[in-house]
Amino acid sequence: MKRFIAVASLVALALSAFAAIGEAQNTKPRIAVLEFKNKADNQWWWHGGAAAAQDVFVTELVKSGKFRVIDREQLAALMQEKNLSIGGDIDPASAVKAGKLIGCQYFLTGAVTEYGATTTQAHGRGVGGVPGFSGGKKTFVAAMNARIIDTTTGEIVWADEARGEDAKFNLSIGGFGGGVSNDERMFDKVMKPVIQQLTASIKAADL
Repeated sequence: MKRFIAVASLVALALSAFAAIGEAQNTKPRIAVLEFKNKADNQWWWHGGAAAAQDVFVTELVKSGKFRVIDREQLAALMQEKNLSIGGDIDPASAVKAGKLIGCQYFLTGAVTEYGATTTQAHGRGVGGVPGFSGGKKTFVAAMNARIIDTTTGEIVWADEARGEDAKFNLSIGGFGGGVSNDERMFDKVMKPVIQQLTASIKAADL
């Protein structure tokens, strides 16, 4: 009988713990990440860049443990269902209306202000048996500004910006070596760290 009571007590404690966890999850505010506006004049952004940034933001916000986050595809379905079209330039009044329809307390929105690469090169001709050389540096740059709008008041309750860059060098002497090449991992090198910086700022904010 004592053993049964002990087991029953353990089960009750476990159920209470699960209930407490569930209650804590339900008290977290619900947030949706809108598609960021492109102000960087980079066509890549319209060929997968915006969706990639949204997905990374969603993942990072979930990892922060601070919010219940609406998945990008779920958000798109809700917007279609409610006949909504909202993005990075949403105004406070529209945010309040959309927040009520979608059922979320916060919208994360903003703009990509810089995204691209610059290349600098130098050349020298061979002289008196000294081989010529060519060298180059390619710098990848990304920058974002972001803000969170409270859909109950229309107020901007958090705002920040972040910038990142990554440089790649190449040197060729006497025809041996290589020039500056393209790097298809530019998003991972510069944009993802920028998003992670912004998410860390959000996590530290008093929301």
